[in-house]
Amino acid sequence: MGRRARSRRLQQQQQQRRRPEDAEVGAEGSGKRNDAGWEGGYPEIVKENKLFEHYYQELKIVPEGEWDQFMEALREPLPATLRITGYKSHAKEILHCLKSKYFKELEDLEVDGQKVEVPQPLSWYPEELAWHTNLSRKILRKSPQLEKFHQFLVSETESGNISRQEAVSMIPPLLLNAHPHHKRDLSLLMMWTTSAAICLFIRPKG
Repeated sequence: MGRRARSRRLQQQQQQRRRPEDAEVGAEGSGKRNDAGWEGGYPEIVKENKLFEHYYQELKIVPEGEWDQFMEALREPLPATLRITGYKSHAKEILHCLKSKYFKELEDLEVDGQKVEVPQPLSWYPEELAWHTNLSRKILRKSPQLEKFHQFLVSETESGNISRQEAVSMIPPLLLNAHPHHKRDLSLLMMWTTSAAICLFIRPKG
């Protein structure tokens, strides 16, 4: 029996030994993760690391009286950021829909007694085509208005009209000052950075 055949047989045996409850958990987990990046489904992350803390305490780059504040700042979640993609006319339609419908519905909304923060544009990204929000995935599912907003984000992300992307990865294409007549080697850029650069290439000015 060849090596590949033995490996295939071993994999089949392992799959047969899996408990039914394990299969159910796996199926449920994969479903939750297949929601265009806007859904939860991951266990809560414990944001503690003794070795990390010891390392930076030994460096003494943080004043002793500010250590707790420093750690709390590191544990704060990053805001969710999105970029509207595609040709300018279509991108403008998506932007208009977000601002006139979904963002308007969030202006006076409260969830669990707390006022919901309306998403804000990234001031340095052109034409208000990049936005950030502190809305967590859990909060997105706690009211009908937020649920509609959540479903819109999922649908448009799956359609390619919206890209969920960290703000820092939007910076390199802007610094390239790319224009349609330029030739660039995009092979060294990350996938989302490449996507942003292509959008700048194909989006007409004016």
